[in-house]
Amino acid sequence: MTITMTAKNQITIPKKVTDALGLRSGSMFEVEFSKDGIELIPLETKERHFTDEEYAKLETLAAKEAGKEKRATKKFIGNLKNGKS
Repeated sequence: MTITMTAKNQITIPKKVTDALGLRSGSMFEVEFSKDGIELIPLETKERHFTDEEYAKLETLAAKEAGKEKRATKKFIGNLKNGKS
């Protein structure tokens, strides 16, 4: 999945990603960066547990993008599976 940054340095998170993660307008993120990339970590005001169905949606998205996903995506999904949302 590829997204493009606008002239105002904005990006749009694709709907299938926001749906899979239950994100909505006003969602806040922690931003972490390194020389290899940027990681957006959704912040929730309450602890959130993902269902098996939500994990399956994320795995399906990753499978569709096989070979194109970034290390941050793999790390994020791994963290979700380990209860580190």
